[in-house]
Amino acid sequence: MFETEIITNLTKERSIIVRNWLNSALILGTVALTACANNQTYQRPAETQSAPKQINIPATTVRVAPEYRTDAPDRYVVKKGDTLWSIAQRFLQSPARWKEIWHANPKLKNPHLIYPGDIITYTNIGGMKKLQVGGSSNPIRGLNTGKKTTDGRPIYNLSPTVRTETLAEPIPTVPKEIVYPFMTKNRVVEPGFSEDYAYIVGQSDGSYISLSGRSEVYAKGESFDDEYYDVFRESAAINDPITNEPLGVEATYVGQLRLVKEANEDGIASFMHVDSVNPLYPRDILIPTQEIEIGGDLTFLPKIPDVDEDAMVIKPMGAFDTQSGTQFNTLLINRGAGHGVVPGDVFKIVRASAQMGTGRYGEQFKLPDYDLGIVIVYHTYDDVSYALIMNAFDVIYPGDRLVAP
Repeated sequence: MFETEIITNLTKERSIIVRNWLNSALILGTVALTACANNQTYQRPAETQSAPKQINIPATTVRVAPEYRTDAPDRYVVKKGDTLWSIAQRFLQSPARWKEIWHANPKLKNPHLIYPGDIITYTNIGGMKKLQVGGSSNPIRGLNTGKKTTDGRPIYNLSPTVRTETLAEPIPTVPKEIVYPFMTKNRVVEPGFSEDYAYIVGQSDGSYISLSGRSEVYAKGESFDDEYYDVFRESAAINDPITNEPLGVEATYVGQLRLVKEANEDGIASFMHVDSVNPLYPRDILIPTQEIEIGGDLTFLPKIPDVDEDAMVIKPMGAFDTQSGTQFNTLLINRGAGHGVVPGDVFKIVRASAQMGTGRYGEQFKLPDYDLGIVIVYHTYDDVSYALIMNAFDVIYPGDRLVAP
């Protein structure tokens, strides 16, 4: 009995020790949790948060336009003989997008023109990667200091390392020697225009056709105030290939004459040949030779056309072949200034009619357009325009279509 009492007392003492240890542990745990709670801010469960996640984009990020070539140079120094189109091809997949990426540097004189010696570089405008003239070795690009001479002329800060001669002629968008003959020697006019001009009546050897160019040519008119005259012939009417509506008459250049004797009492003046591409006939008309500002009328920027309707090739222009065209030929198209076409508009040429395919069960479906080339408009009339073929992938024929690239 004594042993049983001792065991009972030991059990009670152990129970008291365990109970005291548990109470102490509970108190310490409560204190620790309270301390943590005091140092934390309550957070809503993730599923109840409604604030959108924000991503901060650095302000210096440049969005590289997809039309840049992957092998485009970091910079390019413009050379005499370059064209804007050839420069655009160095930088862009599609030169038609040039106007979208060009930045006219306001620090330069004539910032919209490009001269030999200019350095084409990249710049960041509003987060967009663009091209500009970043410098130049051409004195015409002198930086305006903001100061003026005593007589009011602006003072330009020229680098002492630039060349002394000034290359004042801007580069053209397209090769001028190819397009000038069509801008000056071919015209689209209203029917009956020849009645307003002097005309050929014959030549000194009595023949009606001038072939040799050695004889004097006689022309009748009210007055002859210029020395040089271009000779044109009114050719067939130009009709729209879709509606057959008359669009005008083509005046074809056949030669040039120089006045050598003033008109007599009957209004007959004498001329000598200067240039001849075709025989001269009676009733061919004389128009004073047009002077052109070299380069100044070919500095338009290539761009995507703002035209709702597709255009169509009326015919290729040329002295020998008006039924097919290839690279650097001029096309006459049936859209002009009256339709919103402007110099610099770039079109893709596709085959006239859509190609059709046949399925295994005889069903018909339209095939993708067959690309023929790229053209750029360089001269417009009201209802028609001249466009130069810059790239030709196949022969181009009358009736082929022009669509936005």
